[in-house]
Amino acid sequence: MAIDVETRAICEASVGRERLIEDSLAPETAAKLATVLGRPLTDDQLPPTWHWAYFNIGIPAENQGYDLHERTGSFLPAAPFQRRMWASGDVTMHAALRLGEPAQQTVRVASVKFKQGRTGEMCFVTVSHRIEQAGRLCIDELRTIVYRDRGTPEPLPAVSGDPVPDGFQTYPDGKLFYYSALTHNGHRIHWDRDFCRDTEGYPDLVVHGPLMATDLCDAMRVGFEPCRFVYRALAPVFVTTPVRIDCDAPGETRAGRMIRADGVTSMQGTVTRM
Repeated sequence: MAIDVETRAICEASVGRERLIEDSLAPETAAKLATVLGRPLTDDQLPPTWHWAYFNIGIPAENQGYDLHERTGSFLPAAPFQRRMWASGDVTMHAALRLGEPAQQTVRVASVKFKQGRTGEMCFVTVSHRIEQAGRLCIDELRTIVYRDRGTPEPLPAVSGDPVPDGFQTYPDGKLFYYSALTHNGHRIHWDRDFCRDTEGYPDLVVHGPLMATDLCDAMRVGFEPCRFVYRALAPVFVTTPVRIDCDAPGETRAGRMIRADGVTSMQGTVTRM
């Protein structure tokens, strides 16, 4: 799809839009997330990336898109593409958020860029998220979302019932469902197989990018110390795809990656102590 000048201008005009979201940071949400992730929460502090279960506003039906995300053009730019994916991010945790204490998140559209990829033109939207609690900046984050056309169907690295190699694991349907519920994420690629196959061309349910990023970050971080987590999604993971996490030795900067059983790296990232 070739993007005309007018469409580009309309999308780029969204840069600078802001919204303020307040959240009570109820401990119950973090406790449920800990259950979904299979890792205990032993403190009243939120680990880096766990704040993704908070600050998620309700979207009225009239503002929902065909995929059940907030429709493009209402806050995020009206990108003229069918697929939407969480592509990369940069999270700096200056201080851990305290559960049960109100916090405010300022969301701002930072940039809109069109690029040519293997499957055609794509639109990269970078959004800034700054979270303050008790007058202190705790989280400074950039998230990049990519919009692109459906393209050719994705191959399925493994099918249901295939043996899972030693050291690998899969993401079951139930985990995707509960993570979607906790993050108020209606995106149908995570729960609607017919939508995946017939509308977006995926062979099966797609694992959430932020869910994998949290798993990767938790495998590399040390406690609740200030840190910077930078990550990038490289290839999709489906519910039948066996994956494992490989991490370098601990240090001031530690690298890690999520690897599929077919040898493809699906996500890579680094955690740097501050």
